[in-house]
Amino acid sequence: MTCGRWQMTCCALVAAGNLTAQGILDVLDGETLYSGGFLATLGFELDRGDQLRQGRDRIADPDAGHERRLTGTLALQYGLRHDLQLGIALAFADHERRSLAGDADADGLGDVHLLGKWRFLRLDGPARATNFALITELSLPTGEDDATTNGIRLEPELQPGSGGVDPALGVGITHEPGRWRFNAALLHQWRTDSDGDDHRLGNGLVAELAAGNRFWLEPYPGPFMRADLAVRWYDEDHARMGSPLADSGGERATVAVNWAFRPRPSVDCQVGVETPFWQDVGGTQLGHDWSVDLTFGYRF
Repeated sequence: MTCGRWQMTCCALVAAGNLTAQGILDVLDGETLYSGGFLATLGFELDRGDQLRQGRDRIADPDAGHERRLTGTLALQYGLRHDLQLGIALAFADHERRSLAGDADADGLGDVHLLGKWRFLRLDGPARATNFALITELSLPTGEDDATTNGIRLEPELQPGSGGVDPALGVGITHEPGRWRFNAALLHQWRTDSDGDDHRLGNGLVAELAAGNRFWLEPYPGPFMRADLAVRWYDEDHARMGSPLADSGGERATVAVNWAFRPRPSVDCQVGVETPFWQDVGGTQLGHDWSVDLTFGYRF
C-alpha cells in the first residue's frame, strides 16, 4: 500500500511525541518546585515528516507529500509543598498534511492536561543532589476530535484533541554533581475512548536519558547556560477508527540537543532540536524527520 492509494488512514506522522510533558519545563525530571512557588511556561514545538516509510525502510512515492504539526502550550505549575508539584496545561494545535493524493488540515484548542509530581526521595551530598519523583498526568477531552476534510473524519493523529480521558504515569530521576546534570525519565500514557465512538490514539510511551553541563555559571543570582544531550525512545500503539489503523503508531529512537539560558533565577529560555536515528512505523506512513522547540519560563 502506498500513499497514492490511501484514503484517510495512511501517511500519519508518528505521534508518540504528543505526550505534553515534552512541551513544558520541569515535568520529566526528579525535581519539584519549592513550596509556594509558581512556574509559568509558554512553549512552541514544530514537527515535520516527509519521508515515506514502510516499517523500517524508506520508500519512494511522488504522492508522499509532507506533514507538519505546530503546537503551542501554555502551562502553570505550583509547588504545593517542597516535594509536591501540581500543574495545568492547555495546548493549541495546527496540523497540516499536503499530498498529491489529497490535503488535510485541522487546528484548534487541544486537551487540558492536569499535571502532578511527587518527589518521594532526595539524597544530598557535598556539591551534589539526587532526586526521585513520581510523575502523573491526566488529559481531559476538551479539544476537538471530529474534524473533517471533504466530509471525511480525519484520523486521530491529525485531530487537535484526543477525545478521551487519558491518564499517564511515570518516574523521573535527576542527579546533579557540581555543574553537571544527569536525567532519566519514563512516562506511559493510556488512551481511552470516553465518548464510545471507537476513535482514539494508541497508548504511548516516552523514555529519556540526558546529560547536561552548566558551562557558564556565575555566583547566585548570576546567569547560567547549560547544554544538554539526550537520547529518547518513543513507542505508540496503533490508533483506532472503528478498527485498528494498520498505518499508524510505531517506534523511534531520537537524539536531541538542548540549550538552556537562565539570565536570572526567575527567567528560563530553552531551545531544542531533535531528530530520529532509527524508526519503525506501523504499516506505511510518513516517518518523523525532525522537531524544533522553543520554551520560555517565568518563576515567581
